[in-house]
Amino acid sequence: MTSRKKRLDPWRNEELKYFEKGVRIRMKRFVSIIAVMALLLSGCSGKKEVKMKEESYTTAGGEEGWMYLPDAAVDNPEEKRPLVLVTCAFGGHPEEKLRQAGWIRQAQEAGLLLLVPKYKTTESYSQTERVMEILNYAIEHYPVDTTRIYASGFSNGGGVVGALTNDYPGTFAGICFMSWMMPIKHLSSPYEMPFQIIQGSRDLTLETDSGAMRVIDDEVWGIESLMRFNGLLESGEAKDFDKTEYWGYEPDEVETAVIEETTWTFSNYYKEGHTAPLGQLVMIEGGRHELTEQKAFVAWDFLRHYARGENGELIEIE
Repeated sequence: MTSRKKRLDPWRNEELKYFEKGVRIRMKRFVSIIAVMALLLSGCSGKKEVKMKEESYTTAGGEEGWMYLPDAAVDNPEEKRPLVLVTCAFGGHPEEKLRQAGWIRQAQEAGLLLLVPKYKTTESYSQTERVMEILNYAIEHYPVDTTRIYASGFSNGGGVVGALTNDYPGTFAGICFMSWMMPIKHLSSPYEMPFQIIQGSRDLTLETDSGAMRVIDDEVWGIESLMRFNGLLESGEAKDFDKTEYWGYEPDEVETAVIEETTWTFSNYYKEGHTAPLGQLVMIEGGRHELTEQKAFVAWDFLRHYARGENGELIEIE
């Protein structure tokens, strides 16, 4: 029994009339991506600087975190809001990294809370307990909608996101890896985990013996583990980089968008019971290992479709 919907070739429009549900999915996602492009092209990455209220805190156990609150949260402090936990990969002030990735502007646009935990980046895999202490403090002291907590990490920060998924899979309603990730240890779980990977074609990629391009081994293993975790692989399905460059697994749907003169390719993987992709792999043509302001907008466009109920079940949001 296949767990994924019938694959649709986005370039063969004559097939679409036979898959009405597929057309609805395609149109919803297409409009969503167009909305992201409209935001970007209408000045969201312009020179005007966006500010957010910053509050740093220390937990009873001595762990440090930085919370960023949009104007909407400051003006309406009782209203529960989604929270994105953003794990930074290297030194510098958290606001600088959030701004470089576009999270400050995106959070103001969508009314999101942002949380940056302090942890030892050289020991990312063993930091989950301290990160969760920082997150739990935020839940207790800020208006966090606990059904809509997400995690996103760039580079080494992706290791923390993967480790958190291993140890606390029912906490997050979706995860996003930017430019690196780690495999998920538990290949079967009562939870489903919406996941997105964003990286560039010149970012941790290499050429195979046949001349096809693929991501590096850590990501190859990581993608396979997430596909298995979510039951997205058909029986006997194996990765094939000659057929599907970079990722190895044929997507159910492919979309492209030109964002600020750069082509972004979105490979979507669906599962029965969901109308939004459960997995999305995003390749930026010519992109390198760096933060860019467009990434947070693309990440939130994916993550925002899911929430998690009290017993851990995944809930889709229109």
